[in-house]
Order: sequence, then C-alpha cells, then structure tokens
Amino acid sequence: MATLSLEEHVIGKITYPTRKEAFAAATTTTSPELSIIIMAMRKLREAIVASNRNDTFAVTVYLFIIRTAIILGHSESYHPALLHLINRHHGVLPLSKGDEDEVVRYFLLDVACRQQDLATAFGMRRVYQYRSIRIDRVMTALVHGDWMLFQRAKRGADLHEQLLMQWADERMAGHALQCIGKSYLSLPKGYLERCTSMQWEELKMVKKLSWTLDDQTVVVKQMRKR
Repeated sequence: MATLSLEEHVIGKITYPTRKEAFAAATTTTSPELSIIIMAMRKLREAIVASNRNDTFAVTVYLFIIRTAIILGHSESYHPALLHLINRHHGVLPLSKGDEDEVVRYFLLDVACRQQDLATAFGMRRVYQYRSIRIDRVMTALVHGDWMLFQRAKRGADLHEQLLMQWADERMAGHALQCIGKSYLSLPKGYLERCTSMQWEELKMVKKLSWTLDDQTVVVKQMRKR
C-alpha cells in the first residue's frame, strides 16, 4: 500500500482559498487551530535542533515547515528554518540541487519583499551564484518601483513564491499610484484596478485616495475652468 509523505498527509487535506484570501487571512487571523499548527511546527523544529540531526529526515521536516509557514504567512516560523538550512545544515550535509534552489529562492524573496533589504538579497544572490530570470525581474522591479514588471514576474511564480511576493504588494501598489497620479488626469476604473490588483473601494479605503469616480471613469485631477 502506498504511503503518504509528511507534506502530502497534512497539506494534501487542505482546501486552499485564493492566493489573496490566503495571505490576508493568514496574516491577520488568531484562530486556535492555526495557533496549534504553528506551535507544533515550532516544537518540531526545536526538537530537530536539540537532537543535532543533519540527515535527510531533518531536511524533509524543515522543508515541510517552510512551505506550510509560507502558506500561513507566518514569517516567525519559516525564516528561522530557511536560515538553518542555508547557514548550518548545508555546511554539514549539502542539500540536493533542487532543495538548495528552493531554499535560496524563498530566502531571496523573503529578504527582498518582506524585509525590504535589497542589499542583502543582491549579496546573497551573488554568494550562491543564483541565476533565475524570474527572481531577477522581481528584484529589478523592487529597485525601480516597477509595478507592471513585478506583476508579470508574479504571474509566472508558483504559490509559495507569490505568497512571499505579496509582502511587497502594498508598497509596489503605492509606487504605481504615485506614477498614475503624476501621469493621468483621468483613466478608466477597470484599468486602475488591473494596474494595482485592487478594487476601487479597497483603494479608496486603504490608500486614502482623494480621486473621484464619475460613472466608470476615475478622475485624478480636476481641470481648472478658465
């Protein structure tokens, strides 16, 4: 009889919401069920560290914790696990090429998007000689405040990468709104929503926009009557 891996057994039973709903719920919820899962992962990680295990099982556990914590939006769980695999475990028992690629990719996205430390992200990319067109696009977009490039890179990313990138969504949307405010007198409401990945009502509430809505047209600046 086929056996399920640790990740398949736990994660395979979860029905995922949309990416946006998952991120919003995970970063704001205080449900007892999630607290129990997070505490269990913490105890499991601490037990692995205390036992000084540096074998394949330890790698499997750490990767499970990292992937699950990213879905839950709990950086306090996935960030220490990423650091452990990169700084400690990899020096004792080198990770496989696929696992190393995954861990470094998540670490770069977390440092660049959540911690907003682009200098460290570029430095780590150079240290690990990491090459990825998608990650390069993300980091370039963050440097230049290029919301459209950021969104194109996100569309090609997997679930975990997109959830890590969502830490920078609000900041990048702010750059997009600044550019729109300097470039347009008015624009279609649908275009604005596509540019920012936010609904008009959400933009008004979250970004405190002074712009007005005239039918389906967003008026950025009122023309002065002569």
